[in-house]
Amino acid sequence: MEKCQKCKIKLLIVTTILITFFNTPIFAVSIDDLNKTVVFIRQQSQKIIQIDGKPANLYYRNPESKEYKPIMETSLGTGFLITFNGRDYLVTAKHVANTLLPTGEVIMNLPNNKIAIVTFQQLVEAKIIKGAHWFHHPKADISIHPMFYPFMVDAAAIPEEFYPRVEPDVKLLSPAYVVGFPLGLGLLDKLSPVAKEAKIASRLTSIADPNIPNDLHFYLLDQALSQGYSGAPVFYVEDIMSGVSIGNQRMKGGEILHLLGVQSSALSDQTGGKISIVVPISYIRDILESTDFQAYIKGLEPNKK
Repeated sequence: MEKCQKCKIKLLIVTTILITFFNTPIFAVSIDDLNKTVVFIRQQSQKIIQIDGKPANLYYRNPESKEYKPIMETSLGTGFLITFNGRDYLVTAKHVANTLLPTGEVIMNLPNNKIAIVTFQQLVEAKIIKGAHWFHHPKADISIHPMFYPFMVDAAAIPEEFYPRVEPDVKLLSPAYVVGFPLGLGLLDKLSPVAKEAKIASRLTSIADPNIPNDLHFYLLDQALSQGYSGAPVFYVEDIMSGVSIGNQRMKGGEILHLLGVQSSALSDQTGGKISIVVPISYIRDILESTDFQAYIKGLEPNKK
């Protein structure tokens, strides 16, 4: 009887673990699946310098033809796709969005292993998202832009349940995955985002910096990330079942991935120490509930089928 009772207890424990596992929102089985949510953002523009306190466009002269041509520079960043109320939106860091002109490009994969490019001018002119423009958080480094796809893309948007109002209860030094395009890497015939693993250095905290509002809260990662990761999604890796024993058998570990936030910037000091700032994804709710965004959504209602 006692042995049977122990069996029932073991079965109850296993059942509880499995129920918890299968009822927890899991967007991706592995980090490999996350690349379909990530897009490459690129802006080519003429280089500008300050002369006597005024902006001036830079040109170079061809020594043979004596023709002047503009000196161009390229700024790069990462974005990712989310779904809200049945429509897709591009998310990135606000400081990335602010550099983008109508000629700025969003680069995605096609099903035939090629890439496709949509400009922000095309997005603005698209009737299906009439009135599309950037929606910025008033304080936090996060922005969104309505998206549409003029062609069949090999892309996926993160479901709404993955950016809840309540932040996950992270554990210090747990793994965090960042997926993006550092240093412009990952762009050839096909997008191949670069994954980086860091560790959670803090729970939600404020930052004592005169350039950062002290009423904002952030997560910190234990290392700085390369240029180009700005705007990338940061996923918190929750370890489940690891360390759980059923009788004498130790359960193998598993992972649940939570969308933690948006890679923003890095802090550093004179000793060379660096740490990354992550804007919590919950701040996106402030944008979605803003008067400007709600007016935009209302304007789209007659176009819904």
